[in-house]
Amino acid sequence: MRFVTTLIAMLAVPAALPLAPRDSLDAAFAGLGFEQWLAGGQQARLDWGLSVSRPTLSVHQRLRADINIHLDGAELARRRGQGRLLTLVQITDHQGHRYQNHLSMDLAKIEAGASKQDVISTFTAFLTPGDYRVAAALYDTASHEHCIKQLRLDVPPLRNDPLPGAWGDLPAVEYLPVADPPDSWYLPSLAEPLRLPLKSQGPVAIDLIVNLTPSESASHATGMRSLNLSVLVPALKVISQLNSPGVRVNAELLDLSRQHVVFHQDDVHALDWTAMRTALMPSQAATIDLHSLERHRQSAAFFVLEVARNLAARPAAGVAAPHRALIVLSGPLAFGTKVDLDPIAIAPPSDCRVFYIRYHSFELAPAAQSITGLPRRGSSRRWGAGDFPAEDPRTLQFDQLESTLKPLAPKLFDVDSPEGFRKALASLLADLASQ
Repeated sequence: MRFVTTLIAMLAVPAALPLAPRDSLDAAFAGLGFEQWLAGGQQARLDWGLSVSRPTLSVHQRLRADINIHLDGAELARRRGQGRLLTLVQITDHQGHRYQNHLSMDLAKIEAGASKQDVISTFTAFLTPGDYRVAAALYDTASHEHCIKQLRLDVPPLRNDPLPGAWGDLPAVEYLPVADPPDSWYLPSLAEPLRLPLKSQGPVAIDLIVNLTPSESASHATGMRSLNLSVLVPALKVISQLNSPGVRVNAELLDLSRQHVVFHQDDVHALDWTAMRTALMPSQAATIDLHSLERHRQSAAFFVLEVARNLAARPAAGVAAPHRALIVLSGPLAFGTKVDLDPIAIAPPSDCRVFYIRYHSFELAPAAQSITGLPRRGSSRRWGAGDFPAEDPRTLQFDQLESTLKPLAPKLFDVDSPEGFRKALASLLADLASQ
């Protein structure tokens, strides 16, 4: 049986100055003659393949594609010793701008059993709609052998896109950074915002409440908290990018298990990621102290209290009263037994619209299928945001949070995919614009 080793190489920070405003060049390409390789000439004969996944909409509301370089492990075994094996990827857009990245493997550290392992190097990129050329090369720094492959990549626009102008200010290609949670949820290095205008008749103040707590029955499942946050945090970032004049978004993150506001910031257009990152670290949710367990039955009441407090807030003296909105962003939440579930006891304010975005994080679209490439000789397992925990996720979708909000008559959006969230956001913006 052969095994597959997977390498993820999603961002190498370019060290060379760009030749054009949109070029993103990688210093590892310098002096190799990559453009001459593309023109043809003698190449080493290696058993390898290049494939690109079908572009799909990600939870970050960007089109994502994986570029996979599949190398037979026997090729590595033959090169054990000195030097490095570089995996080079260049994406060229229809204007000729180049976007480069690379992965480096130390051949001196190749193990004796490498011939039994196939290697898949994956470069993940966000792309805007258009036609691209993808070129990938392998280069042995000791023998100076190289081989190169090319293919075309068509990235179509979303069909009936509810937010057709959202990508207007973005670069054509951005490689995703290598990151662990919580950075992989937020992607702080990708700072260019989406274009999400809100055409309102006046100032709009939006309070965004994000529930970080999964259902009690799921709270101890392996990876459940990460799975929940892997969709909620990107959704929070997208909402924070509402960028019209007069729009102000305040964000609050709640840990209902501890009845604690773990993060709050007024006006998140310049979000303090350092502070939010600390609040989202796994160590902050590793244990629940005895006092928290004793207060468990008040977790729903704490949520209701925070909602009421936000609704009661008023602009400072002398500030024109804006239109207001409250957005609750959460996964389906079942509180479990012995929890008080009294609904909120206030009427919906006449100047504030209430929305509930219920994101079913366990129903993400499956991974994109490969367009071309070599068949694998063995099997591998890579866990991603769409993977299910050991429990049947369909048993974890019951929601009791909605009942606590019922007196406010919130507009409910049930979201189970990035496409569903995009439609919900477009509908929410249209509702706010009609105020």
